[in-house]
Amino acid sequence: MSAETFFFRFVDGESVALDVEAFRRAVEPYVVAGSVDAGEVLLRAEDGGEAEFHVPTDGAVTSLTAMHISLGAMPDVVAGIADALGAVIFPVGGPAEIRHEDERRHLPPELRGEAIVRS
Repeated sequence: MSAETFFFRFVDGESVALDVEAFRRAVEPYVVAGSVDAGEVLLRAEDGGEAEFHVPTDGAVTSLTAMHISLGAMPDVVAGIADALGAVIFPVGGPAEIRHEDERRHLPPELRGEAIVRS
C-alpha cells in the first residue's frame, strides 16, 4: 500500500467522528510500540509485517493516518480496522475503498461513482 493511507467515516455524505475505543480494541492485539493515547502506534501482524498509525489527540477523531503498511498479512489487519470503525480507506493517489457496497450511499456524492469495494 502507499506510504500514507487515510481513514474517514461518513454518514449521509458527511464526515463523522471515528470511535477511538473501537480503534483501540481493533489494534490491541497488534500493538508493539506506542499507544493510542500518545497518538502513535506501531502494529505488527503475525507474519512480521508492520504499519504505523497516527491518532489525533486534540479533540474528536475525524480521521486516522496509517503509514508504511507492509505487504503480507498487514493489509488484512488494516481492512479489519476499517471494518471495526465503519471507515472508508483512502490510499494516496487512489479511489476511496469501501468494504461493503451498502457503504457507498454514505459517501459524499462526489466520491460515490469512483469508490471501489475492497473486501
